[in-house]
Amino acid sequence: MHLVLTYFHQIKGPSVLMSYPNEKLEEDIINRLLKFFDLEIDETFFEIVLITKKKKIINFNFEIPSEWARGKKEFVMLSLIMKKEYESESMYAFIVDSSYKILKTKNVFKSLYKDDDFRNSNDIEIDITYEQIRKILFDCLTSLISRIEDRIKGVNKKDPFPFS
Repeated sequence: MHLVLTYFHQIKGPSVLMSYPNEKLEEDIINRLLKFFDLEIDETFFEIVLITKKKKIINFNFEIPSEWARGKKEFVMLSLIMKKEYESESMYAFIVDSSYKILKTKNVFKSLYKDDDFRNSNDIEIDITYEQIRKILFDCLTSLISRIEDRIKGVNKKDPFPFS
């Protein structure tokens, strides 16, 4: 399972800001994510099934208010890459909750400029917000994995599904 935050870089176009865990994603999956982000899809949520890879990618597009962006907003996409067998509908609330945690981070837009050569690299808030977002992704994915493990244990014990 991977949680990936993609954003629209004003010069380069779609770019992956970070993913958790830190294991390298397959290059073709990264390329697909960037292409998905670049599509003009009117839906906030959309799902892609990669049949040959036996994976699903659930995506959630949202905007971050920004003092530095043209139009005063940054476009981002939070994606959850998981096994095809997992039930997608139960993951939507997880993605919305994760994006809300990102949105409520003070000056979160600055995290998008971590590797940007065009901004003042002396702005310590860039590094601080970047690390805050990294921690949010870590905590959210760790929590999701724990809930899934609890569900598997619950199914084995005939307990109800904890997401319900």
